[in-house]
Amino acid sequence: MTTITLFKSPSRDSRWRVAQSVIRTNNRSVGFAVPFGVYTTRLSSRSGRSRSGERSFGGSCCGSSYVSSEESSDHSNTKYRVVMLGAAGVGKTALVSQFMTSEYMNTYDASLDDEFGEKTVSVLLDGEESEMIFIDHASAEMSVENCLTTYDPHAFVLIYSITDRGSFQFAEEVLKYLWRESCTKEKAVILVGNKVDLARSRIIKCEDGKKLATEHDCKFIETSSGIQHNVDELLVGVLKQIRLREDLSKKRRKKKLMGSGSRTSLSLGVARDILQKMCLQDNRSKSCENLLVL
Repeated sequence: MTTITLFKSPSRDSRWRVAQSVIRTNNRSVGFAVPFGVYTTRLSSRSGRSRSGERSFGGSCCGSSYVSSEESSDHSNTKYRVVMLGAAGVGKTALVSQFMTSEYMNTYDASLDDEFGEKTVSVLLDGEESEMIFIDHASAEMSVENCLTTYDPHAFVLIYSITDRGSFQFAEEVLKYLWRESCTKEKAVILVGNKVDLARSRIIKCEDGKKLATEHDCKFIETSSGIQHNVDELLVGVLKQIRLREDLSKKRRKKKLMGSGSRTSLSLGVARDILQKMCLQDNRSKSCENLLVL
């Protein structure tokens, strides 16, 4: 088990700088840069890659916990199903394969195309362990409707390639369907623009992805499985979104059990909700990129 300690930069843009740490395993060097306080992982060689793995993350990118001690819930030993969606060739399988290990992989390896199916990774985040089951089927093999009814997932990761207009249009249609089915309100949905390492071939602007995500009330991030850009951030973000929505659902159920209350309290509650929506409206485009808050 190897530990890398990361430090927060004092700059205003809240970017992170990594301590000068390099891991050597099997006579090979592997470097990491992840925006979380302490990062630990079990490293495995590519030849030893399996359908399950363990990842561990700790700390907070704001220097404090996102959930107060009063609001925290026990998520330990919980299994979450995550469906990977997107057109063929956008990098769904490559991202899942990279989730399984901290070692760099040649994600453009054609052999990854044969690794469709379900893969499980255990993630330790904020001291609580969860088992994430990533469901990755060929887009022509199973429709979005079938994924919903077959797996009843906790989250959707919808991927397009920034170099392929057709994949973006496909993602837009899928996102519209999820929005109509109220999945963006009830489940974690993250729109992912993949292959940002192919900057010279970029067709889809980052702003286009943000706009699409904002219009459909979901999260957005750009990644590259080829250079491991934002891969761990996506993994942690998916789990965080699931937990936050789970906590919100528990709070709503608790309020219902407490009863309707007086008319005065109801009126105050409605007024508070309206003010919150008004305040949040202007920040939607900004918050869509923050996977650690709802």
